[in-house]
Amino acid sequence: MEPLQTDEKLDQPIKVERDMDSQMLVGCTGFVVTSLATYFLAIWPFLVWLSIERLGVLALASTAAFFPVFVTGAIACRKAGLAGAAGFVGGMLAVAIFLYLRMEQLFVEVLARRIPEPEYPKALQYLIPLAAVFGALLIALLFLDRETIGAETDGTR
Repeated sequence: MEPLQTDEKLDQPIKVERDMDSQMLVGCTGFVVTSLATYFLAIWPFLVWLSIERLGVLALASTAAFFPVFVTGAIACRKAGLAGAAGFVGGMLAVAIFLYLRMEQLFVEVLARRIPEPEYPKALQYLIPLAAVFGALLIALLFLDRETIGAETDGTR
């Protein structure tokens, strides 16, 4: 069987667009994987180094947590687009709550006279989680591809 000679000649191949189901699956998967990876990468140092009432240990745990998390978040924003950025910021919100509660636990233990007074002021209990969330928002805004955002919201991607 020979093809009909009525086919239109194209200068370039037609780009196949993903259907709505595959777009939703990729977006939801990107969101969930990014948020879980963000959460677990950020909390493990605070579960390993428990004596974060000392400023040096807090700095070490924060560095070990936030450097890889911010790099992962930047990659997720580039690779997964808006879904990756939303997952990254959502994961960091959960991390901020974890950090606040972990530091609140320290100050409760100080009141119960179980551990020595922390080497830093109580204000860090609020500032560190807030800095983590604002850092995540800044990373998401800096590393999101502007053209991808427009295509995702218009449905033309």
